[in-house]
Amino acid sequence: MKKTIVVTSLLILSISAAAARGGQQTWILVCPKSMPKSDCNLTTAAKWYHLPSPQASANTAEIKAAKAKVAGSMEPGFYVSQEQFPAGVSMGDRGRIFKACDAESAAAPTDAQEADWAQRGACLQ
Repeated sequence: MKKTIVVTSLLILSISAAAARGGQQTWILVCPKSMPKSDCNLTTAAKWYHLPSPQASANTAEIKAAKAKVAGSMEPGFYVSQEQFPAGVSMGDRGRIFKACDAESAAAPTDAQEADWAQRGACLQ
């Protein structure tokens, strides 16, 4: 039990430190209204838009403007959501596909699933 608490505490501290160093990587998601908000994420969204700069919080003026821009151009039957990860935390081996604004992640998808995810995403300028 003590080991679990220590490991969890260390993980939280490392994520907090990464967030403090680099803010939050942010994506604006477009999901069908038939999808519960709890299921809307980068891999399930009909479209996703990566913001080019890390954000200090979930409610910055840049995020609000990005959501308004995306909402103004989407078709009926969809809603806008967002997802964030601390900028210094790895998203795993396939996470590079979702970093559309990062020059080093411009590598070609390695399989059909990555190609599908990449096709639905873009860097939101």
